[in-house]
Amino acid sequence: MATRSAPKDEAIIESKMIVQEYERAVILRLGRILPGGGKGPGLFCILPCVDTIVKIDLRTATFNVPPQEVLTRDSVTVSVDAVVYSRVFNPVISVTNVKNTQYATQLLAQTTLRNILGTKSLQEILSDREAIAQNMQVQLDEGTGPWGVKVERVEVTDIRLPQSIQRSMAAEAEATREARAKVIAAEGEQRASRQLKEAADVIAASPIALQLRYLQTLTQIAAEKNSTIVFPVPIELLNLVVQEYERAVIFRLGRILQGGAKGPGLFFILPCLDSIVKVDLRTTTFNVPPQEILTRDSVTISVDAVVYSRVTDPTASVTKVNNVHSATQLLAQTTLRNILGTKTLQEILSDREAIAQNMQVQLDEGTGPWGVKVERVEITDVRLPQSMQRSMAAEAEATREARAKVIAAEGEQRASRQLKEAADVIATSPIALQLRYLQTLTQISAEKNSTIVFPIPGT
Repeated sequence: MATRSAPKDEAIIESKMIVQEYERAVILRLGRILPGGGKGPGLFCILPCVDTIVKIDLRTATFNVPPQEVLTRDSVTVSVDAVVYSRVFNPVISVTNVKNTQYATQLLAQTTLRNILGTKSLQEILSDREAIAQNMQVQLDEGTGPWGVKVERVEVTDIRLPQSIQRSMAAEAEATREARAKVIAAEGEQRASRQLKEAADVIAASPIALQLRYLQTLTQIAAEKNSTIVFPVPIELLNLVVQEYERAVIFRLGRILQGGAKGPGLFFILPCLDSIVKVDLRTTTFNVPPQEILTRDSVTISVDAVVYSRVTDPTASVTKVNNVHSATQLLAQTTLRNILGTKTLQEILSDREAIAQNMQVQLDEGTGPWGVKVERVEITDVRLPQSMQRSMAAEAEATREARAKVIAAEGEQRASRQLKEAADVIATSPIALQLRYLQTLTQISAEKNSTIVFPIPGT
């Protein structure tokens, strides 16, 4: 944005001025702009006391839109903030058409955000966050174009609801899950009771089948022993020296030296003429702080992540963005919020790996022009409200109990049929039943931890 340069930002040697690669200088001589527009980069001659110089930074700048209290179309008060990425594309009109480009852009961003959200309902704001951001970017770009400013991207970072609305939405979601848990438990009980009834009818038709079932139970009980289980938990100044993992971007009289970034090794520099920016090429890791996010099904969760990234183009990372690490971190936060805001709670819990991959792809696309490669993204934690944890635990418990009952009933049903077939075979020979009793006694006697008194049934 346009800022009048301070003397410490300029290197003036005998009426000369140095303009960096990423800057342009608007020179007003006796109040009129010199022909040719913005000057730079490089070394330029100026006339003291005659020329007025305004330096303009052409790199992408990032600023936060402070939280805006907005009344939605359906009369709900929400607090929304955003991040705006913009750059100056015409230095001359950014100086002549508006007094303070950055301040004017920030104010316009606030009013644009309010105007757009005021026409949306709460549900539209929660579900169409990306479309709202794109609409805001288009309107902002139209408004700042006459000022020589290009709005490249807008991200809606957070949507905060009043506590009363959050409580009512959480209560609605909790009641829905509790009702679903009750239905699942009732369906499981219904299926289990039918299958147990069928098993009982099969066994009731043959008394010997019930005795065989009794023998099977005794064999299982005799095999039970006290066990000790060990479960391992898996642990998972004239000379410039540039290190192997670094590259140096050298500006000489404001222009980048030919050949791009230098390194590794020893390099000669010219004091007072060269400006050096060292760039670390190693993979860096940063934590995305916990983000309070409202999911598509109106559940408030807290999610944090870890991002692994590295600089692949040192020159672009210095000339295209003001602070590459800060910009990447802000973009990671907004990307995480935008992706998770379009997912339901169940999708977030079950598709964490796919969400991380999607976030890595979108982040890599956003940071590519800055010379940054996002190598990996990991979702580290998803925290739910206590009430939601209890309702989900109840739902899971009811589901498992219902499944267990169904499995037990199906097993009982199959076993009863096979026992009936066995009973029909044994019923034709009383001696065979005696032999089966003897086999059972032999199996029980082999167990040393049991004392069993077992009467031999009469023939």
